[in-house]
Amino acid sequence: MSKPHVLIVDDEEEIRDILSFFVESTHPCEVSMACDGVEAIELLTQKNIDLIICDYNMPHKNGGDVYKHILESGLTCKYVMCSSETPQSFSEFQDGRSMFGYIQKPNIMNGIKEVFQRYKLSTDQIINQTQSEIQSYYPISTRLLVSLNNIPVNIFLKLSDGKYVKVFSEGSVFDETDFLKYESKGILQLFALNFSTDILVQKVQKIIENISKGVGKNNKAQAIVEIQDLILSILKDYGFHDGLASVVEAQISETIKLCEHDRTLEMLLNKMLKIKGSYISRHSFMLAAVTVALANKVGWNSETTSQKLVMSSLFHDVFLKEDILNEVSFLESKNMDDDFISHPLKAAQLLDKIPKVPPDTGRIVLEQHEVGEDGGFPRAIAVSETTPLGQLFTFSHYLVDAILELSTNNEFSKSALEQKMQKVAARSSRYKKFLVLLNELKLY
Repeated sequence: MSKPHVLIVDDEEEIRDILSFFVESTHPCEVSMACDGVEAIELLTQKNIDLIICDYNMPHKNGGDVYKHILESGLTCKYVMCSSETPQSFSEFQDGRSMFGYIQKPNIMNGIKEVFQRYKLSTDQIINQTQSEIQSYYPISTRLLVSLNNIPVNIFLKLSDGKYVKVFSEGSVFDETDFLKYESKGILQLFALNFSTDILVQKVQKIIENISKGVGKNNKAQAIVEIQDLILSILKDYGFHDGLASVVEAQISETIKLCEHDRTLEMLLNKMLKIKGSYISRHSFMLAAVTVALANKVGWNSETTSQKLVMSSLFHDVFLKEDILNEVSFLESKNMDDDFISHPLKAAQLLDKIPKVPPDTGRIVLEQHEVGEDGGFPRAIAVSETTPLGQLFTFSHYLVDAILELSTNNEFSKSALEQKMQKVAARSSRYKKFLVLLNELKLY
């Protein structure tokens, strides 16, 4: 099947660019854009458009005019309204024959994902039985199995497409030795047959409850990292589950408390360097500590700002591969693959599904690697075009990666860290201001 041709119609250039990026990141397709209803109708006349994503309030014919043209011309184009207002508010859409979906602004990312899931289902003609059987095997990371200890279901190893062999029975113990055995073979994921995520989430909830009960004053950071490892494992393999809502909310709250309670940033970061846990979880918590401290120094010290920065920190790398131990070094190596390039977008989409996420949190995550046209992604825009909180987040991201890299190589020193951060600060006047404020935090 050829790629679908998608027409994006909006009178705001920034919205058109954002929609185009999200669409192309979600589904292979050809994209055209129009700035108003007149231009959209011209393109519908000239091109074979499969799907149109259209704003309503525009000069020179609105979204209703475009919809009526589709009906009157007998076009098979599927129409998706993208607006802060609902289709039910307008009489033009009462017919509904070509109305395929609705994306409510500003929840654009989640809306596009749902539209294309429906689009794929509507265009798929044959479901291969073998593929159906394969999909009944659900992935489960070996790191999560270690945390679970007693396995709640039968576990299988994938030999090839459609071929699996059972390696662990329900109730078996999967320990660190088993993890290292599979890791040495490059296997970080096993599979469970006909598996309900409810069972797994219930077990994870119980483990987290036990960890929380045993938390003392001196081991809160360790407990938070252990819980973070569990949460990220579930989110990465299965997406957001309603049973995790209270767990995620508590994790955010406890992280903010710890970041704001320990005002000595150096002491807090030193704790994180010494505790056990995955690279991603330690990196994420250190990033939360740095961003909250730096935001307070800038004067951005509202409760909502702290929530945005902590949520962005804890979940920005949920889809990062476990074998990547330093994102900045990986970027500089120019070995980026599709998984790495897409991990900010996937994380931003996931945040859209988590309750009580403050507005624009997903955008901070999406901009985590936007360091300028010569090295940023996924849009490679100028630093000045990103949001202020996005700039603070990206600057702090570089700082944490530098600390972890230098510490891992036993090369950490004030001068070595300053040298790395001077290079980062040279990219933006805002970064230079952050560097000055960072020195006032007495990090070293």
